[in-house]
Amino acid sequence: MNAAEIIAILREQRLRVFTTADFITLSGLTDVAATKALARLATRDLLVRIKRGVWVNQLAANLNPYEAVPFLRAPWPACVSLHSALADYGVVEEIPHVISAVTSAMPRRYSTAIGEFRFHHLPRHVMWGFETRQAGSGQYPVAEREKAFLDLVYLALTPRSPLQLPHKRGRAWDLDKPKLTAYAKRFHYAPLESWLKTNNLWMVGARNPAVPA
Repeated sequence: MNAAEIIAILREQRLRVFTTADFITLSGLTDVAATKALARLATRDLLVRIKRGVWVNQLAANLNPYEAVPFLRAPWPACVSLHSALADYGVVEEIPHVISAVTSAMPRRYSTAIGEFRFHHLPRHVMWGFETRQAGSGQYPVAEREKAFLDLVYLALTPRSPLQLPHKRGRAWDLDKPKLTAYAKRFHYAPLESWLKTNNLWMVGARNPAVPA
């Protein structure tokens, strides 16, 4: 299979970030042949390999590095959260240089041609509260505003955590306090609830809202 045929498959299937297994299914090539074919395109800067078996299509328009997040820790769930999500929502002013995500897998760092990724571990019982965000022709999973904030506080309060607690700088956080309180209860983590109460972010009597998967 030549380069033009491979590019045609990528365009027809709108593959932006994909796996070697995806390409094998679509092309009918063997594992070895598919890997070699994709590697040839990578030498021409048409593709970038960001992890063994995971590729980024350099021809895809306006590709957002966040689109790679679910692929880097698959088959475990992962989503954009913490400072990256909070900066997008305008909750924090700092613009992070590292893409922060949470996953039920072990924590991991990836240095790739499309960005630096850092995955932080969350227990399975708190891997919820995210949605799929459409970004042009691509999409990626991102924690809701309040869930991203709670993820950060929860992890920062965990012993030996590399993360720091969020700090207000001259204005109130743009957060839904009833939802924040209801979501916090689902963590079942007393230090988290205590921190929210100390920072006037806890609302007594808040009911549990519907939570995205």
